[in-house]
Amino acid sequence: PLASVLGIALTLQRGSGQLTPADADDLLGRLAGNARKLDRILTSLLDLDRLDRGIVELRRERVDLARLVAGVVKETRGELLHGHPVTLDLIPVQVLADAAKVERIVENLLANAARHTDPGTPIWVRVEQGDRGALLCVDDAGPGIPPGQHESIFRPFQRGPAGLAGVPGSGVGLALVAQLAGLHQGRAWVEDRAGGGASFRVLLP
Repeated sequence: PLASVLGIALTLQRGSGQLTPADADDLLGRLAGNARKLDRILTSLLDLDRLDRGIVELRRERVDLARLVAGVVKETRGELLHGHPVTLDLIPVQVLADAAKVERIVENLLANAARHTDPGTPIWVRVEQGDRGALLCVDDAGPGIPPGQHESIFRPFQRGPAGLAGVPGSGVGLALVAQLAGLHQGRAWVEDRAGGGASFRVLLP
């Protein structure tokens, strides 16, 4: 994102007075989008550092997980889910959690599904009551996760399948999901989706 921000900013600076209003608007939109991406990456890196040092505290409150997830999907549909149809299956479940941090979990799972699948690939988001708490599932019909990488992709700076090496990303999103889930005494993991693809899951007690 930083390379794009610098490139677009230089184009705007050097092309001042020569760009059409439509081209300028397009460049400004891309500039803002990449700045937001950079902000998310930096925030995630800072959060990982705070989590590693044990200085993050939860502000627990009663949260309707289904309503929270629906709100995140609505707010990020245009920014994170370009070209990906999303199907929601949300059962109201109450959890005692830090709402802002659970939102980060949902955002990172959605971004991960959109980033590692082709445009138009469907994404399914579910909330249901599990045996030990609320279960959040984000499924996709993408290439899936190869055997042997189901655990490593939740480690910082680990990037998924080798075949997706060209896909942009920082390797911190899923690590943050796992650590935030653990901070709630929950856990995050991935399973193979029936019919192909991946099913990322988070259990919140």
